[in-house]
Amino acid sequence: MAKEIPVLPFKRFLKFDELTDFVSTLAAARPDLVTLTSIGASREGRAIHLLTITDAATGKPEDKPAYLIHGNIHALELSGTHAALYTARQLVVDHDKSDLLKRVVFYIVPRINPDGAEFAVTTSGSIRSRTDRSEREANTLYQEDVNGDGLILTMRQEHPDGSLVTDPKDPRLLIRRKRDSAGPFYRTLPEGLIHDWDGTDNIRVEGRSFDWNRNWSYDWRPEPEQGGAGDFPFSEPEMRSMAEFIHSHANIFGILGYHTGPGAVLRPPSTGSDTDLSEEDVRVMDELAQIGSEYTGLPIYPVVKYHSADRRDINLRGHFHNFGYHHLGLFVFEFELGILKNSAGIETEEILAAKKPEEEEEEMRRLMKWWDEQEERDEIYKPWTPFEHPQLGKVEIGGLLNRHLAGRTLPDLEEISKGTYQFTVEHASRHPRIILEDVQVDAVGGDVYRIRARTANRGHFPTNVSNQGRSLRKLRAVQVEFHPACCVNLLSNQGHYHIGHMNGLTDSRLLEWFVSAPPGKQKLCEIRVFGGTGGNVSVYVTK
Repeated sequence: MAKEIPVLPFKRFLKFDELTDFVSTLAAARPDLVTLTSIGASREGRAIHLLTITDAATGKPEDKPAYLIHGNIHALELSGTHAALYTARQLVVDHDKSDLLKRVVFYIVPRINPDGAEFAVTTSGSIRSRTDRSEREANTLYQEDVNGDGLILTMRQEHPDGSLVTDPKDPRLLIRRKRDSAGPFYRTLPEGLIHDWDGTDNIRVEGRSFDWNRNWSYDWRPEPEQGGAGDFPFSEPEMRSMAEFIHSHANIFGILGYHTGPGAVLRPPSTGSDTDLSEEDVRVMDELAQIGSEYTGLPIYPVVKYHSADRRDINLRGHFHNFGYHHLGLFVFEFELGILKNSAGIETEEILAAKKPEEEEEEMRRLMKWWDEQEERDEIYKPWTPFEHPQLGKVEIGGLLNRHLAGRTLPDLEEISKGTYQFTVEHASRHPRIILEDVQVDAVGGDVYRIRARTANRGHFPTNVSNQGRSLRKLRAVQVEFHPACCVNLLSNQGHYHIGHMNGLTDSRLLEWFVSAPPGKQKLCEIRVFGGTGGNVSVYVTK
């Protein structure tokens, strides 16, 4: 009996065990469509789950065009896991209404960073992708739940040099100290303990920080030129697993990543400008990004333009977008699913607008006012509570919870996820599609036969996907292999054909072979076509 497809709860962020339970239940509910494996293990030994979703009755996954989705590369960006899982579930739910899974395989990695996400979801502590705590340095504070409430919050302490004061308009918040500010003055530190502290104010925070979205291979630069880059491209085991998976799957024609900055549809480039890309490729990416914007209501930004209006264009080295376009030749996108300010009605354009510090403080007051008005709300604030710190003495622990500030409310996220799913279906439906058609056998005379077959790309994208992809070895060109059956002799000068890349929809090649076969022999040959991003196909030819 078919099992019930699990409901994805938009009530709380998922711990690793809850994530594992959901993907396992989804795979068990529809084993004809969903296979659960992993691409590897995290540094701490957690599985990096991989959902392979396609209709098994219509062929093997590796023989179909493939679309890859990944989420939660940054620890606090837990919304990415939910958005990826929403798409995974909806693909299964909608299978009876669509033939997409008959033609395409979806590879979905809902959580690239299970260790960092587990830290974020269980403590609300703050890390980017990973923080190296293996070699602890003197005078360095390392995050820890020192008051035993299960959370890692903020410690504030009165200090004559403190740069912050209590906001007179909302005493839950701290604002910038001004010339005429009245005390008390505060300094803040993450909740934690200071390793080998000498008692001075020279306190550093945490160890070396890694940003895995600076660890991709294209245009990678070492630290400090690019903060968080790691020791070398794909130096992090989780990222290395991603790279090995991508480069071992020639059928991947599109990739989508999920993040949670101010809501936006992001496209390449992540360094330079559009003039560094093929003009035609930019046109296609803009067309696709516009579809994403229409489905989600999110504005479109090239990555280099995704910054505060008072800053110059950014250049992110070792970033996903340039890797996906320049190294893979694909049209890749990221959805920045939004932050809590977006849920509070503060639009991305306003968040990224040039502001004075006073305007930023007012924006936080608006957020808190909105939160106060919600009937059902996540706990985003803990009251400042006195605590006797074993090293610092009198402090107060409380403030805002990072794990909720970093994303939309979950009900809001569910609505956005519907739009990102619709974009995914539209993008994926444009896949290349290699087929064999018009296969025919003609008796020439005696034991000689002529075999004809047309190799065609009837999908929307060319097999090289982009102009950039045409010259890359990663995107394999179309090849045809001709394998005579036993006792059948090939008479043509050429059996195998190197077709090269094929344009979309109307591109085909009519191929021809002559063979001799003994009387009574029915099976003449097998024709195999290896179509790269367009998938693979083979047919057995009989008299």
